[in-house]
Amino acid sequence: MIIKFSQLPQLRKSLRNKKVVFAGGTFDLFHRGHIESFKNLRRFGDVVVIGVSSDKRVQERKGLNRPILSEKDRLVIVDSIKYVDYALLAPNPAKNKPVPTMRILAILKPDIFITIDKKWVPFRKNVESLNVKLKIIPRGNINSTSRLISKITKRYHK
Repeated sequence: MIIKFSQLPQLRKSLRNKKVVFAGGTFDLFHRGHIESFKNLRRFGDVVVIGVSSDKRVQERKGLNRPILSEKDRLVIVDSIKYVDYALLAPNPAKNKPVPTMRILAILKPDIFITIDKKWVPFRKNVESLNVKLKIIPRGNINSTSRLISKITKRYHK
């Protein structure tokens, strides 16, 4: 089910007896790696909530040529995956506010935040101060969107 950022407090209240798992990402050019990741999240809790990065955030992190698919399209795709219970569009980065993921964690207060990004290691104390467990899992060798774009470019660029 697609929810809005503003609905997070109400969602958490309704899930107070459930173990909530949160993860986020770009999810551009959806591939098997995304599916495997979502499937894996289910092992850690009862309810899986996924934050989809806004177009603005993706451009900041990956460059002006990204995302390929719009935030609305990416959100609908993520929501359609059977391993995902709730999907939301992460808020845009804002001046003088924590990064979007920290804003979600502060409001949703999931039991566990799962990521493949080691950049979160220095922020472990910040995450855990919210009573949220941080779990960093290995990415594995399954495709990434950047690798797919590179492969497509090499194969079809003439």
